[in-house]
Amino acid sequence: MDAPDAALRKAILADDPGSLLTLPELAEHSGLSLPLLEALTREGLLIPRTDDPEPRYHPDDAEAVRAGLDLVEAGLPLGELLDLARKADQAMRPVAEAAVDAFVRFVRDPVEGSSPSGEEAAAKLVAALEVMLPAVRRLVGQHFSRLLLEDARRRLSEDRK
Repeated sequence: MDAPDAALRKAILADDPGSLLTLPELAEHSGLSLPLLEALTREGLLIPRTDDPEPRYHPDDAEAVRAGLDLVEAGLPLGELLDLARKADQAMRPVAEAAVDAFVRFVRDPVEGSSPSGEEAAAKLVAALEVMLPAVRRLVGQHFSRLLLEDARRRLSEDRK
């Protein structure tokens, strides 16, 4: 693995390995049930950060599960929530793959082609990734929120007619 790819891998997997938890540890740490976490993992909705030698999860992953439980407590049936999560996962995976492909074509390849050393390319790529990941999170999250609000407004106005 060359320096730029090694640096990107390290930046992407920036979690301190000591902070990552096994699924039973995540259940204990979060107070969530192990069977629930196992079901979410089987569905592909809880994705481990590493698989070496066994799957490990970040403690923040519990926050997403808790958010789902908040929706269930607000009245959304668990089966419906899981169905929505599966649909979101299926819709987002191709978009994520396209985003990575765009990063490779428009950022990584040009940086590697124009940098005088692997170390300089690595530094530039990590800096780009550190800007781009949070920007993508904000962009996608904001867009999805707007889509939800737009559809809710449309449905509410239709129901009044």
